[in-house]
Amino acid sequence: MVGNGVTDDKFDGNAFVPFAFGMGLISSDIYEACQITCGGKFYDPPSEGCQKNLEKVEQAVSGLNVYDILEPCYGNSETRNGSGNTNMPLGFHQMGVNKKPLPKRTSMFDRASPFWSTRDTEASRPGSQDGYHVKCVDDEAAVAWLNNEAVRKAIHAAPVSVAGSWWICAGRVSYSGDIGSMIPYHKNLTSLGYRVLIYSGDHDMRVPFTGTEAWTRSLGYKTIDEWRPWMTDDQVAGYLQGYDNNFTFLKIKGAGHMVAQTKPREALEFYSRWLDGKPI
Repeated sequence: MVGNGVTDDKFDGNAFVPFAFGMGLISSDIYEACQITCGGKFYDPPSEGCQKNLEKVEQAVSGLNVYDILEPCYGNSETRNGSGNTNMPLGFHQMGVNKKPLPKRTSMFDRASPFWSTRDTEASRPGSQDGYHVKCVDDEAAVAWLNNEAVRKAIHAAPVSVAGSWWICAGRVSYSGDIGSMIPYHKNLTSLGYRVLIYSGDHDMRVPFTGTEAWTRSLGYKTIDEWRPWMTDDQVAGYLQGYDNNFTFLKIKGAGHMVAQTKPREALEFYSRWLDGKPI
């Protein structure tokens, strides 16, 4: 079972622009310009014209929460300041505004690579002991909880005086990633008879479902359960397609990168059915 997983540079990287267009985040003009100048090669731009059009895409989506485009971008002062259109009623400006202010973070950490790349551009992670704040993610509660000495004792974690404070993406472990494409591993495991479930939250912009759907189809397995909705409490919770070799691709409607966090009921439902060997 793999959820919203980075799998292959080309499939994942080339999925971003079609995802942005399909979600209505970029105009038809921008999308068509990207198609003409890039020829579908968004991960590795083949020309300066392609690069310039991709910059327009990035500019259009830069204020969004990359992990869930439906959620506010925590700490994004540009999106919090509201629209400059003063002709609209005040009530319209307040639609969707959280009552609790989203404080501006002084340190924002995110991948240095462009939105359409799902891997870091640098070979290794920073070795700094300082904490980073992942862009758009509200980590204040987690930081406070995991740095509480009573909590650390209860979960058998070393005290702050020994292990240091917990931070999201702390960078204490420096390593290099060289795994390449994961597709051959999926082919190998399915050929050995293992059941595989690949799932995606359909509002995750970090690892768009469009890329995951594309690489799962590229395996060439015969479709045995054609694209259909799957249900929870008599409501459509998402869509799936089943293949031979016990291989299934499943999409969760309205979920972000962390599916269990954004759609916990639906996540528990398909987890349970799959683990119990029941139809989803």
